[in-house]
Amino acid sequence: MSANRGVQDISSLDIAQSNVKKDYGLSEMAYSYGYELRLKYSSFMQDTLNWVTENISDLLSQDASNILSLGCGSGVFDLMMLKAVRSHSEDWTLKGIDYSARDIDLFRERLLLQPEDVRKRVRLEHREFSSSVTLGDEYDLITMIHFLHSFDEILPIINNALRHLSANGKLLIVQQNSKGVAKLRKRFSSFLPNQKFYSSEQVKALFQSQEIPFKSHLINTFFDVSSLGKMSLDTLVLMSFCLSNDLSVLNSQKQEEIRNAFLCRAGKQPDGSLIIDEQMEVIICQR
Repeated sequence: MSANRGVQDISSLDIAQSNVKKDYGLSEMAYSYGYELRLKYSSFMQDTLNWVTENISDLLSQDASNILSLGCGSGVFDLMMLKAVRSHSEDWTLKGIDYSARDIDLFRERLLLQPEDVRKRVRLEHREFSSSVTLGDEYDLITMIHFLHSFDEILPIINNALRHLSANGKLLIVQQNSKGVAKLRKRFSSFLPNQKFYSSEQVKALFQSQEIPFKSHLINTFFDVSSLGKMSLDTLVLMSFCLSNDLSVLNSQKQEEIRNAFLCRAGKQPDGSLIIDEQMEVIICQR
């Protein structure tokens, strides 16, 4: 199935049946499809994994490895992260929480391919994480990877995560900063109103206003838009922002404005590919 055809199929889904309508105004499958496209054409997940692997001893002590992944999605990041965790600690557990039933099912499918030692230490829950949810356990590491865009108010969400940390536990937030595609998202927000977005700069400013101590690290990443000339504008926007939008309502001039904005942001590489430079930021805090 081609990418363009996939978007046509997705846009015809009954949005009223979506578990995430209240957050995104689009179908659950459309969001998942957009995120998968994003991962296919960008390097941020692998670059983040490389950073986590290099710094795992600073994130986890060898005898304390109770991990909670908020917004675990389909498990791509967590299962790769566990390679670093397993090499660092013999005693570990991972709980993944996501409100997308589809993504939890995909995570379970991927988990079946893992060794038994991994399968028995991973628990998955299809549920929503809110400012009032009580999880019972304390965690040595809580991760929020590309997670905070789901909420209107992020401080109550962050504070709830912090109260579930162990004495020396850490909250690991990975958030896009305002460079790259994020600038385009802001520029076209007038007809992409259903995306909540907090840049890493905004998250840090919030921490500073609340006197929450943190450390941060920039990770250089890229987004490949080499297929820009062949893909539909709907596909481009879906994989850029994880949003499904009917852009056919826009006149041709406005559509070309959007496409050209991506082209102007991209730099042509020696091999002919078109790359938009981006940055993710790792933010680490403790309670």
